[in-house]
Amino acid sequence: MKELQMPIIYENNQRIGYGGNQDWFVNEWAQKAGCASVLASNLYSYYMHQEHYTKEQFLAVMDDMFQLMTPGTMGYPFLYKFARTFVKRMNQEQCYLRPVYQKKSQNYQHALSFVLKSIDEGHPVGMLILHHRAVELEEDNWHWICLSGYRESEEHYRIIFSDCGQRREIDSRILFDTHHQNVFKMVRMKNDPIK
Repeated sequence: MKELQMPIIYENNQRIGYGGNQDWFVNEWAQKAGCASVLASNLYSYYMHQEHYTKEQFLAVMDDMFQLMTPGTMGYPFLYKFARTFVKRMNQEQCYLRPVYQKKSQNYQHALSFVLKSIDEGHPVGMLILHHRAVELEEDNWHWICLSGYRESEEHYRIIFSDCGQRREIDSRILFDTHHQNVFKMVRMKNDPIK
């Protein structure tokens, strides 16, 4: 098993989040369409090596990212724009990253290998699910999630991810099912040695 550190959010000394939750936004549109901002906030915290936040502290990060990635009427389903905006923001913190994309997974193994390699190299994966037929993911259509780890069993892997402040696990064969009805895209970062 390997799991990267997602930010843990507290309110009144109670743990309320494994990563951020778009429901915490004050703005109603942000609550509905702010998942890209939440993913960016989770990644920001990870790369800044800050593991614990109060809700107020983390909401300030989320608000900052929302200003950079304000969703339009269709939300923010932009893989390249998301990555470019995030990298630019991290440059301001002297954290230099380059995105690596997997726009279309050829098959289950192709998707799984991309994620395992990312996690093993210490980089969480942003996953944009445009449509997925799995019952387990019916709330996650047109939605960004943050893949943060994996658990290996004898036959397959379970993928650990942050989704709306919850730590969830799902069978990799379900998540990375490349059936024609499933449309998902992924991006991870790598360190940019040029800077």
